[in-house]
This record gives sequence, structure tokens and C-alpha cells, in this order.
Amino acid sequence: MTDPALPTELDAIRAAFPALQWESVTRTEEGWDHVVVICHGCSGDDALGHSDLVFRFPTDEQAEAQLPTEIAVLEHLAPQVESALPRYTHVPVDAGPGVGSRAEYGTIPFAGYPMVRGDRLTPELLRSLPFTEQTIIATQLGSLLSALHIQDVSAPPMDRVPASYQPENLDFVRGIVENNMSDVLAPDEMRTAREICDEVAALQSTLLPRVFLHYDIYSRHLYWESGTTYSPGRLGLIDFTDMCIGDPAIDFAELYEYGPRFVEDVLARYVGRVDAGFLDRAWTYQRLASLYVLAGHLYYGEETWEYARSAFDRCRSPHRPRA
Repeated sequence: MTDPALPTELDAIRAAFPALQWESVTRTEEGWDHVVVICHGCSGDDALGHSDLVFRFPTDEQAEAQLPTEIAVLEHLAPQVESALPRYTHVPVDAGPGVGSRAEYGTIPFAGYPMVRGDRLTPELLRSLPFTEQTIIATQLGSLLSALHIQDVSAPPMDRVPASYQPENLDFVRGIVENNMSDVLAPDEMRTAREICDEVAALQSTLLPRVFLHYDIYSRHLYWESGTTYSPGRLGLIDFTDMCIGDPAIDFAELYEYGPRFVEDVLARYVGRVDAGFLDRAWTYQRLASLYVLAGHLYYGEETWEYARSAFDRCRSPHRPRA
């Protein structure tokens, strides 16, 4: 949803960047762990020449603690990739140990970056594009995932990235499955939900590759800026809040919302380590992601019931869909 930004958020931006002006503001709470304020038509010295700025305000302790690392990691990654990533240009100077000052700005820490251009890459948009453009997108995404996954996670700033959140996510989902889901799922659907949890738990007990992950690559975080006669277009990826270290197959999981052919097209252009069970694991992780959406709706009220239900229905089969 979008609403005018709250005065405290705008006051925080004004206090940190007094020479920044804007024509209009959009506020969204669509994400699970941030409020996002977009300032359109920016001007003044603090605009640094950018017309649209995205300010992110963490809404939970984990996202708040992660923000300094996210800023450092994105600054490290930006010169290494061709795709558009957020690159924070607006970080309050009186940051102290975090990123923003609670005492001065009267709000939680925040930071901003120039808007990543393009349209949200929904499955509908991808299907509407010419085949050649779909191929360009798969190529750019395969290249981006390759660049992310080959990072040296023992060197700064990548060594600050936490281990995968998947074990705690699985514990959360299991709790909702056992305590809440029987009210909305039929007995055979409950069996499916428990099977998904068991399959992911089995994978977690297996020795698997560990690489730097975005961890939440799906249509709400992917953008496509169509090209021109002289440019092929550019892919954008936002929201690195959940970045962590884990199985590279996780970053392919939610690409199944675009269909199995797209997943395989991206994988064909990926140069990271791929083993025989790679896509089967990706599908299992996709099934967990769909179950997590359902659990999030029941526990937090996030997403609509229709969206959560359709995500679960799409992923009920234990058999990976084929192109």
C-alpha cells in the first residue's frame, strides 16, 4: 500500500539532509521488515543530482542490525556486476554504532539510495516480452547470480554476512503448521505441509555448498528497464536485507514463479557450482517459501489470503516441474 510518509520519517530525512527538496512522496509498507519512503522530483545540493531517492526505514531489530552490513556489501558488489543494485548515497552522518541516530532523528536508523529504474519483473511482464528480451534477462540474471555466488565470504565486508536464516525460518513454519494451519488446510494439505518441512530439514542435515546469497530473489525484488536501439536493457535487483551464506540453490528457488523454462535458462548461463540435485533442491526450497508465505499470512497478517493460498497451491507437488 502507499500513503503519504509519516511526519517522523520526513522529519528524519530533513534533519539528515537539510538541502534536499522533493516534489512528492510515496510511502509503502509492502515489505515485511522495512517502511520505504520514495522522494520523487528531488532537487537541492543534498539530492546529489538524483531525481528519485529511496529511503529505507527498518522496522525490526534484525533488519536494523543488518543495515550497515548491507550498505557495505552493496558498495563492494556494485563495481563487480552489470545489473543495477541499490548503492547507498544517503547515509546520515551522525550514525554512531548503527546507521542513523535515534536521539537526533527521533526514529530508527535509515538510509537512502537512487531508485533502481525499470518495471517490476512480474511473471506477466516477462511473458509479454519478446523471446529475445526474455533471453537477455535470463543471461543478465545468470551473470548476476554467478557474480554473487563466487564472492570470497572470508574477506571484508562479506565476512560480516550471517549464516542462512533457513533453519530459524523452518522452525517458525513448523510451529505455524502444527498450531494454526489445520484451521485452514484440509488433512491432505496438512500432510503436504509437514512433508515440505521434513524435506527441508533433511537437506539442512546434508553437507551442501555455502555461498553469498541474496536469499529472496523473486518478482517483487527484480526490475527490468527495457532497452533501446543502442542498449539491450538492464536488470535490477533490490532488497538485500536477508542476504546470508547458504546453498546457492536457494537463490534459484523463487524463480519458479516464472516457470521451469526460465529457471533452466538462467541456470544455463550460470557459472557457479551445480550438482545433480541442484534444481531438485531449488524446488524444495520454493515449496518452503510458499509455505512460509502462508505461515506469514496466518501469524503476521502479511500478504493476502488469496496470494498466500495461490503460492502454496502452485508448489504442492513434490515433483519439480520441467520445461
